[in-house]
Amino acid sequence: MITINASKRNFCGTKNSRKLRLKNYFPSIIYGKKKSSILIQLKQDDILNLFNKNTLTNANFLIIIEDIQINVKLKEIQKHPFKNKFIHIDFVRI
Repeated sequence: MITINASKRNFCGTKNSRKLRLKNYFPSIIYGKKKSSILIQLKQDDILNLFNKNTLTNANFLIIIEDIQINVKLKEIQKHPFKNKFIHIDFVRI
């Protein structure tokens, strides 16, 4: 299982997502299992290094958010059309 450190984000929307991307982070979300969704932000460099080393489309992840551990799988990845950057990642609880 692959571990990812994340932090919660309090705001959503285009304006706030752009501000995150300027700081080398990008927005993400965890949903599923009839629980409320969690808005998170991930560090661009950490996730790029992780995905460049492996093909992780079917892998299970452990996301750690402020001492809370959540087991997830990838649902959808959105990448920039020509830059090697992520725009958004959706995770689903296992």
